[in-house]
Amino acid sequence: MTQHLPPPPPIDFYGDALFLDFDGTLVELADRPDGVVVGEPLITLLHALSDRLDGRLALVSGRDIATLDGFGMDGLAIAGSHGAEWRLADGTLSETARPPGMDDARGQFERFADTHDGVLFEDKPLGAALHYRLSPEWGDECVALAENLAQSYGFHVQHGHEMVELRRAGVDKGVAISDILERAPFAGHRPIFLGDDVTDEAGFEQVTRSGGHGVLIGTMRATAANFRLPDVNSVNEWLDRSLRN
Repeated sequence: MTQHLPPPPPIDFYGDALFLDFDGTLVELADRPDGVVVGEPLITLLHALSDRLDGRLALVSGRDIATLDGFGMDGLAIAGSHGAEWRLADGTLSETARPPGMDDARGQFERFADTHDGVLFEDKPLGAALHYRLSPEWGDECVALAENLAQSYGFHVQHGHEMVELRRAGVDKGVAISDILERAPFAGHRPIFLGDDVTDEAGFEQVTRSGGHGVLIGTMRATAANFRLPDVNSVNEWLDRSLRN
């Protein structure tokens, strides 16, 4: 395992395309999915960066597009639902249908959360998740339920920070980044992707294949990223410094 990664160089506003995870990268993780705080300075900063990059900035998140728009991200390019949907700033949209069996999985997840104190159910248009950050003792049972449902319906099990999610197989953040890089204004530019979670590793691998680099946010771990920033504050400071250069 790599013991040290340097901080990333400043953004090259002529050559780079910037891809940013949301939770744990731009905003601090919260105990509840709806508990994150998105300040007006961050919204202003992201839109200013997108303008300076001529639209080559995209959020890449496990959250769906509509939820991110509700946080003030409307007008930005977004790959949501772990890559199962994406939208460019000009309104170009790509999305997949809700996977068969997801309604049953959602029902089982919801019932589990209702009967296990501290477990939170999160409904998504293209998936479903259980969060056990408040009661980690239920983590093994949450994962076991997700794995059983995945086996029954052919879903992908996505692990995260004290949560587990079911989503459509065959799509991930790397696939979404690859698709977006084929389209204007992103095509022909070097991709940079910032993310904190294991869900972001597919994105790190993809940007490396495409001649760019990944930036791990948070504690050092085994990763395909080439650079690291220690926390959300350092990400926002790096973005702000790049914009002011």
